[in-house]
Amino acid sequence: LETLLITPPAGTIGAKKLLLIGLGDRNKFTPELMKQVASVGMEEALRLGVTQYAFASDLKDAGIDSPTAEVAGYGVTGAVNAYRTQVFLKTKKMANFKPIQKITLLAGPAYFTTAGEGISQAITALK
Repeated sequence: LETLLITPPAGTIGAKKLLLIGLGDRNKFTPELMKQVASVGMEEALRLGVTQYAFASDLKDAGIDSPTAEVAGYGVTGAVNAYRTQVFLKTKKMANFKPIQKITLLAGPAYFTTAGEGISQAITALK
């Protein structure tokens, strides 16, 4: 996955940094790819020392028809698994990072409920 970290001019967007993660060929997209995407997002957030970040998993604006609940759920799974790995490494003194205090999962109004269902299912499965 390709990444591009942008530092937008002050006042243009709310975020101080914007990480774009390329998904590759749109015709080869699968919902499971979002696990990797979210994992990369979490790893970069920890590397950058942020304590909160937003993650947008909805691809419909890009013209990719994907199952919203599945995509959102895989996003949660990827982020949590990456975080758990870093926590484990930290206990072995092989990683050091500030704890993430908040993740905001973005979904447009039309997909909010469906994405929320996928997120809830993923959280339940991760417990």
